[in-house]
Amino acid sequence: MKQFQVPQFIDVEDKILGPITMRQFFIMLIPMGAGVLLYFLLKFWLVVIILIPVTIGSAIFAFYRPYGMRFSRFFGAFLAFQMRPRMYIWRRAEKEKVVFTSAPKHKESTVAQPISRGNLKDKRSSVETGSAYRE
Repeated sequence: MKQFQVPQFIDVEDKILGPITMRQFFIMLIPMGAGVLLYFLLKFWLVVIILIPVTIGSAIFAFYRPYGMRFSRFFGAFLAFQMRPRMYIWRRAEKEKVVFTSAPKHKESTVAQPISRGNLKDKRSSVETGSAYRE
């Protein structure tokens, strides 16, 4: 029988440039591309003022891993939590009312009847489901 090696660390991303993964590299391309674009459109001091927060934000998304997960996933969970309502109101579900339209079809007897397995099973299921026992 052939044996196959099962990968053990499937959550580890491949490195492309030293310790930098492909995802981190592409995230860090965002401030570099924005810097080049803004350099030709704005004055240099304004480009520096705009790019500092953009670069810090991109670095956080690329390299910071709170609780062992990517920051993008953490940030998405944070936003989903903030958007949901905080107050949960419990409302009791109304019970269905059981209405009997006819009289029971079995005779009541004062003598105890022997319990067979089938009879016991029917009684148990009627107690579990909340239905009335009928012979």
